[in-house]
Amino acid sequence: MAGIADFVRPHLRAVRPYVPGKPIAELRRELGVGPDMRIVKLASNENTAGTSPLAKQAILEQLDRLWLYPEDSVFYLKRRLAEDHGVPPEWIVVGNGAVEVIYLLAQALLDPGDKAIMGRPGFMIYPIMAQMYAAEAVQVEHPEHRHDLRAMAAAIDERTKIVWIDNPNNPAGTYLSRREIEWFLGEVDGRAIVVLDEAYHHFVDHPDPCDGLRYVREGVPNVVVLRTFSKIVGLAGLRVGYGVMHPELARVLGSLRVKFSVNALAQAAALAALDDHEHIRRAREQVIAGRRFFEEHTRRLGLSMPPTQGNFAWIDFGRDARPICEALMREGVIVRPGWIFGFPDHARVSISNEDDNRFFFDRLERVLARLG
Repeated sequence: MAGIADFVRPHLRAVRPYVPGKPIAELRRELGVGPDMRIVKLASNENTAGTSPLAKQAILEQLDRLWLYPEDSVFYLKRRLAEDHGVPPEWIVVGNGAVEVIYLLAQALLDPGDKAIMGRPGFMIYPIMAQMYAAEAVQVEHPEHRHDLRAMAAAIDERTKIVWIDNPNNPAGTYLSRREIEWFLGEVDGRAIVVLDEAYHHFVDHPDPCDGLRYVREGVPNVVVLRTFSKIVGLAGLRVGYGVMHPELARVLGSLRVKFSVNALAQAAALAALDDHEHIRRAREQVIAGRRFFEEHTRRLGLSMPPTQGNFAWIDFGRDARPICEALMREGVIVRPGWIFGFPDHARVSISNEDDNRFFFDRLERVLARLG
């Protein structure tokens, strides 16, 4: 009699699952502690400034209509995004988080034996997408945790379908300027789809920022730009993100998208959050101030981190970080261990408000002193 594994497509048996950040409730269960113990989650780059108040109000106004299916076309949100970005609505694909758009791109573009190029370290979903479609994940090492665009361009061949560029990079937070991206697009010269994943673009204060939407507006057909409502407006729990791309590709992704994948609350909240400029300003200022705080205190502890343009820091402990991350959890701090990304000496730590940031460094200093 055949086992269940015999029915599964062979290449899927080896897919490495995505490892999410540990929820606070799960850690409480593991430690056997109640609400009296303070636990701070700094593992998933969530916006601790909270959810946009305008988004909350929009959610409340939808509660009496939850018996209705959402509008599958996401008409009003797409129309507003089109107005904001200067593109037709037909160029936009809204998904259950930007991750759904990533899944759709892989589904639409990758055949067995194709290549997808990405940096290492990078967003963990990219290599998983290649595995799912029996494609080859070409993970290009980048010096000092910055995308090596020359090496990525050199890796492109006739089998390459996608180049994933998370900018800022996740987990390192390093950034590619407009000049660097434009050079790279010239080298690619239409030979692959270049996905500029700009999930953290609201936090960028680089002197030469890259707005990937500019290239889509200018008619560069092989550029896709990803954005999300999970970060700056604090809607990670509702899952809504989008991609802006050539209309022919958007049409294909739209035909593949799961029906009603963007729920009614997500649509209403995202639309309202676009008008909450005050919340966006405060969240951005909190992160930029927090980055300076992290830089100062990592140096004080003799640790290092590359300059970050995200709402997180990539801390190099110079030794196996697993005992440090485990000890931090027992102290009430959840961080993202670097071994998940293939870098066991590192941890990715979300930048939060001043109180949480101080709590993290206080507990980290205590852990380092205890571990020696």
